[in-house]
Amino acid sequence: MNITTSITNTSLKNSDKGLVIDFIDLVVNFVEPDNYFGGQIRLTAEEDGISFQTTTEDLATLAITKAKKLIAESQVVVPDPEPEPVQDDEPAQSEAPAN
Repeated sequence: MNITTSITNTSLKNSDKGLVIDFIDLVVNFVEPDNYFGGQIRLTAEEDGISFQTTTEDLATLAITKAKKLIAESQVVVPDPEPEPVQDDEPAQSEAPAN
């Protein structure tokens, strides 16, 4: 399996420590010959400990790890089926016979 990452968005913010990274968005793609799965992962300084010293390789590793954890902890939710519409035998007001 090949796993690729690509940085798609970054945001900086001012803090009491000066300018810091707010978040970095990465696309993570898991690719096999017959299968493909991909999505966006957001890394933040608070949750993931990223900073200006974090290397691109470290960002990729963090994003892949976070994506795998997200997938592993996910649950399949099957929604209840939509109720079938009830047929109304009475004609609509515009179709009602005039008296």
